Amino acid sequence: MKTKLKKFTEFSKTILPNEAKYLQTVYQFKGKEKQEISNLIVKNALSKNKTIAFDTSIDKRKYSYIKNWTQKKLASIDVDVTIDWLMSLKKKILTDAITSQEEKEFLQYIVTYKTIEYNFQSLYTLAKEYKSYLLVRMRYKDHKIVANFLKEYETNYKTSKEIHEKLYEATTDITNQYTLNNIETKHLEKWLLQVFKDESIDGKNRYQAFVLLAFMYTNYNENDKLKLLFDQIDEYFSQGKMYSRRLLSNYYASRVLLHSKQNEFKEAEFYGYLSIRQNNNDTLMYLNNLVAILLRNNNPEEAFDLLHKYESLYKEIHNYHQKIGYCSYKVRVLSELHKYKQAEATARTFLRKYKNEVLKHRWHHFFTSYINVLVTEEKYEEVLKLASKFNLIEKEKERQKKNNYVPNISWSISLSRYMEGKINSSRLLEEIKKPLENIQPTINQKQLMFKVINKLSDNLPEAFFKLKSHIE
Repeated sequence: MKTKLKKFTEFSKTILPNEAKYLQTVYQFKGKEKQEISNLIVKNALSKNKTIAFDTSIDKRKYSYIKNWTQKKLASIDVDVTIDWLMSLKKKILTDAITSQEEKEFLQYIVTYKTIEYNFQSLYTLAKEYKSYLLVRMRYKDHKIVANFLKEYETNYKTSKEIHEKLYEATTDITNQYTLNNIETKHLEKWLLQVFKDESIDGKNRYQAFVLLAFMYTNYNENDKLKLLFDQIDEYFSQGKMYSRRLLSNYYASRVLLHSKQNEFKEAEFYGYLSIRQNNNDTLMYLNNLVAILLRNNNPEEAFDLLHKYESLYKEIHNYHQKIGYCSYKVRVLSELHKYKQAEATARTFLRKYKNEVLKHRWHHFFTSYINVLVTEEKYEEVLKLASKFNLIEKEKERQKKNNYVPNISWSISLSRYMEGKINSSRLLEEIKKPLENIQPTINQKQLMFKVINKLSDNLPEAFFKLKSHIE
């Protein structure tokens, strides 16, 4: 039996909360039924509970009208739609393929341009290309329009380029701080905040400043500042500024990490599902983050279903960082579902196929999952073989320098050494305490450590209960 309003209902489910807040400010339909439809679109999109069905007695043409209007309105403020249009025009100008109608639309866009928008830098460089195109064709009237635009916004463009260059330098410093932990970047905070909040600056630079601030606050573990930053950009998105579904997905994924760090795992799960509504190049990364949250929320069944749903994306992707993440989580999920043989086989096959990539990109993430399965199966000799073959003990010592270090692998190796008769109980306790000597664990780290300890306690309760009391 055909479901009434199926297409419209599916469409309404794609509307994201920030889109709904924006639409709420621009929906101004006349007529009670159109208002009822638009109000319900907004209400359902903002609800975290079960959605309300649309009234099937209302004329379907009204639903069709509102759907088309909504899609056009969101497209009109979508910065990705705009950049696609600008890049398409650039190619056509460079290959002499632009039509008269496309030229007319572009000239009209320039004439009516009033505020510095997200893609201003790309627009300005395109206008420069178009100016030359017009001049060689002796189209002086149109040439003058473009020349006036370039002159009017010349100062803004120079400022945008200067900010862009400075942001690149800041990006280098902040990413180096994260990877090498060898530099201070706090002095950049004030300037980045100024760029982010200045509405006279193009949105692309402002958004880059937001990304760098989020990175910086994460580096310094300043979660309160990070939340304020997210709340501010949430407001911008809801006003239709710096908007695209790609950027919204990125924002939702960032909130997943924030709420996770603050132990707000239900909130993290909510934003995790929002982050994968739209498919893009980062979808697998967002999926991996969501699976991690579902595991924290003791929901491996749902995590398994999600991994299965996105398996084709995993197979297609060439981003090994995320590919390894997907496989590692799959191993963990299978283990949580007590499918230990399947989990071990999955890890072993992946390692055989992608050994170099694992060692280069995410050895710790992968071997944590793999070794956990082997410990659960009491295959201690296999753990020690892996540790020896891939030099995991030395790698762990290097990893101890990281702020978020949890000695999962180190403890598992020590446990395996004891179980295989390589060390006695006193030596075991020394070894499992040693990685904690120079660590002041955060609440989140402690929780993860306790989770690891509880798991390893199944194999050797006494030693790990002593370790737990040592941490407490």
